[in-house]
Amino acid sequence: LHTNDIEILKDLIHAHDVVVIGMGLGNEETIHQAIHQILPLCKKVVADADALNELQLPPPENCEMILTPHPGEFARLTGKEVEKELPARAKMLHDFSRENKVITILKGKTDIISDGKYIRQNYSGNAGMSVGGTGDVLAGIVGALFCRTDAFNAACCGAFVNGEAGDVAFAKKGYGLLATDVIEHITDIMRQ
Repeated sequence: LHTNDIEILKDLIHAHDVVVIGMGLGNEETIHQAIHQILPLCKKVVADADALNELQLPPPENCEMILTPHPGEFARLTGKEVEKELPARAKMLHDFSRENKVITILKGKTDIISDGKYIRQNYSGNAGMSVGGTGDVLAGIVGALFCRTDAFNAACCGAFVNGEAGDVAFAKKGYGLLATDVIEHITDIMRQ
């Protein structure tokens, strides 16, 4: 991704309901500049991974944004150490989401989701999902759901579907599961 790509991306952004951004982008300054130019063009965004690194918050007025950080990314976003205890972590996430006008899924053993008004917890998922790529899968699921429902429901449902699909994959593959194993079970979970 580069600032030279913005003209091409404008048409693509306007032709789609949701932009999912951040996975595998890298951390170069030109990428940060491109992200800063892309976000004001978007109506709905799911930001993950590298897009979280120099995110300008709150988002532009016309943009609904869902963030999907793991605790390390959340610590960088807030400039604070992430609380260890679940109630304190949930309050920290709630306050952050309210102050920044975003919906946030803080990934972890228990995912915590907040829009700054409500807090939800997702207990599906397992330790085998700490493998690379499962967060990318989560961002994709949330983005797909965000096309059809509001941001908070998309975030809550996406976290649940990702975790449940991960649980099925873990039952079959154990700790050797890959992100693609999680993807294989999304449709079955959605049908239930």
